[in-house]
Amino acid sequence: MNRIALIFLAIFCIITINSCDVLKQVAKDYDPTQTGQLTEREVIQGLKSALEVGTKAGVDQLAATNGYLRDEAVKILLPSELQSAISQLKSTSAGRKVYDEFIKEIEDEMIVSLNRAAEKAVVKAKPIFVNAITSMTVQDGFNILRGSDNAATSYLRDKTFNQLVNAFKPDIKNVLDDPIVYNKSSEQLYSTFVKTYNDVERKDIINALNLSPINEKDLASFVTERALDGMFQKIALKEKEIRENPSARINDILKKVFAQQ
Repeated sequence: MNRIALIFLAIFCIITINSCDVLKQVAKDYDPTQTGQLTEREVIQGLKSALEVGTKAGVDQLAATNGYLRDEAVKILLPSELQSAISQLKSTSAGRKVYDEFIKEIEDEMIVSLNRAAEKAVVKAKPIFVNAITSMTVQDGFNILRGSDNAATSYLRDKTFNQLVNAFKPDIKNVLDDPIVYNKSSEQLYSTFVKTYNDVERKDIINALNLSPINEKDLASFVTERALDGMFQKIALKEKEIRENPSARINDILKKVFAQQ
C-alpha cells in the first residue's frame, strides 16, 4: 500500500471512530434513563404535590383564629368607598363630630366581623382544590412547570374561582348577619352607616363637610372577593418558595421536578 493510501485510511479510521463517539453521545442525550429527564407521570405528580402543599399551608394558616385579622398582607378592611367617606368626615371639625358620635365605636367591630367571616369560610376551599388538582392534565402540568412563579396558583384560581365564590359567600353572609354591637350585625351596621352618611351628604347643601355619596354594595360579595384574594396570595407565596428554595421541597417528587424546571 503506498503512502497516500495509508494517509487516507488513517483519516477514514479517525472519522469513523469520532462519528461513533458522537452517535453514542446523541443516544445518551435522548435516553431518559441516563439524562434524568422527567416523565409525564413525574411532572404531574410533582405539580399536584406542590399544589397540595401550597393549598394546605394557605388554607390552614388563614382558617386559624386571627388568620386574616392579624396578617396585614391579607387583612380585610372596610370597602374603599367607606374608608374614603370616613376620611372625608374626619377631615373637618363638623365631620369629626359626626364620626365620633355615630361611627368610631363600631368601626373596629365591623373590621373584626369581616375577617372572622373570611376565616370561617376559607376551609370550604379544601375539597374544591382537591377536585381541581385531581383533574390536572399532562399539558396543564408542563405549562405550569415552565411558567411563571405563580403559574400553578393561576391554574388553580382559573379552575376554582366561581366554585369558591359559591362556597364562601353563604358562610360569610351568615357571619355578617350575626349581631356584633347594639344587637346589630355587620350587614345592618354597614347599611345604617351608608344611609346615615348619604342623608348627611344630601342635607349638606353648602358642602361644608366636603362629602361624596356612597353607592351601597353587597358586603358579603366584597368580603368573599377579598377572602379569595388573600387565600390565593398565600398559595402563590408558597409556590414561589417551592420553586426557588430547595429546602421548601418537602418530598422526593418535589425535589426532582423543581430541580429541573
